[in-house]
Amino acid sequence: MNTIGVILAGGASSRMGQDKALLTISQSTMLTRTYQLLLEASVSKVVISRNDGEAGHFSDLYPGKGPLSGIHSAAMRFPDKNLLILPIDLPLMDVCTIQRLLDSGEKFSSNVRFGEHSLPLYLRNTETTRQTLDYTLRCTNSFSVDRFCTHFPLMKLQLRQQSPLFNSNTPEQWRFAMQHFKTSDNSAPTEVRHGTC
Repeated sequence: MNTIGVILAGGASSRMGQDKALLTISQSTMLTRTYQLLLEASVSKVVISRNDGEAGHFSDLYPGKGPLSGIHSAAMRFPDKNLLILPIDLPLMDVCTIQRLLDSGEKFSSNVRFGEHSLPLYLRNTETTRQTLDYTLRCTNSFSVDRFCTHFPLMKLQLRQQSPLFNSNTPEQWRFAMQHFKTSDNSAPTEVRHGTC
């Protein structure tokens, strides 16, 4: 079973005050940037969980239940694919970090995340995985990705640098993240390169 990249971009962005997927870095939206990161990480294809009705995007089957609902929708729509899941709000994420998650999941045939961070996540899309997702969303009041992850064996990788996992959900967090980018000639920020994998 090969792996597809899944972008979770269906949130309301209420704390940010504007759509996080449309925030820009170097004239590229977060949606485009995240899509490109996953493509470069050698997944077979990239799909987008986004409740906007646009062609090519898919909506939550159980709306209003957070990121877990987007994961569930991807798992149900692509039952023959494992999932490399990346949320839209990680502006400092890089290809090397994503590739490491993918390589570990495929090599060890295991669900994988970084430390105690629930996302990004490499998820083996088994029948049990889909049943657990469906039951959790239909029959419980807990839609935590972290709690969902307690239902199956999970490999936890460590990172020397935690910056790729920095979450930007508020304007203040976004401004902080942008300090990791340099500005040339007072134009749009240019990404600081972190070397090769």
